[in-house]
Amino acid sequence: MAKILQRALDGVLTAAQTRAVETGIDVIGDIAIVKLDDSVKDQGPAVGNAILESMKNVRVVFDQEGGIEGDFRLRKLRHIAGEGRTLTTHRENQLRFTVDVERCYFSPRLSTERLRIADVVQPGELVLNMFAGVGPYSNTISRRKRVKVYSNELNATAFELHARNNRLNKVEDLTVMFGEDAMDLQKSIDVKFDRILMPHPSASDRFLPVAAEMAKPGGRIHYYRQVSGYDLQEAENELSREVRAILGHAPTFRMRKVREIGPRFLELAADIQLAS
Repeated sequence: MAKILQRALDGVLTAAQTRAVETGIDVIGDIAIVKLDDSVKDQGPAVGNAILESMKNVRVVFDQEGGIEGDFRLRKLRHIAGEGRTLTTHRENQLRFTVDVERCYFSPRLSTERLRIADVVQPGELVLNMFAGVGPYSNTISRRKRVKVYSNELNATAFELHARNNRLNKVEDLTVMFGEDAMDLQKSIDVKFDRILMPHPSASDRFLPVAAEMAKPGGRIHYYRQVSGYDLQEAENELSREVRAILGHAPTFRMRKVREIGPRFLELAADIQLAS
């Protein structure tokens, strides 16, 4: 995707200015999101129009100002070209997702991770997604494995779109929806789960004890975290210490690098198996 962006900006920005488009480009449905350095902010409309011209599937371009912020992990967006809307339909893994890119969290860069999780789910498992967003993990699991997923999302806009996506992907009969603070889920759900997803890497540490309580003996938890480290080994050591400190015992788990977020800043997953 970075090479596509470079080609789009050839002749619009200098080579140095192109490098100041910080993290490439995210395309969600027909909406493109770039992150412009302050030095090229005034070139935003030119950048946006160049993207529209070179990427025929894109109809809207935004500049993301700052990082992913808040409990709902939202982007602050500045419209720089194309249609004036934030709603789109994104396609991945043979599924469709209606997404509001400003009012909901969604990353197209996690499509492979969502597929990987779906592929390890076993027939007959009962799954809980504590931070479901518009449903990309939950729908992928239900559609591919035909298992029931309890799907929780506190953001009202994302919850509404998740319900719409359940219908789009024909998994409404396999999805049980909750719109609660994940800390309170035990009050509403009186079943135990074979597998629990925690795709909220900036804050999932607060909820890991709740997940452990809601899992069956021998259950599995997919625990995502953003971790700083000089290298992968240092980041994995930090995550290992965190998991053991929170759970208070020595669970079985293995760690994986999901993606690089920035210099010496990684998103890792700890795939935890609780004692039987």
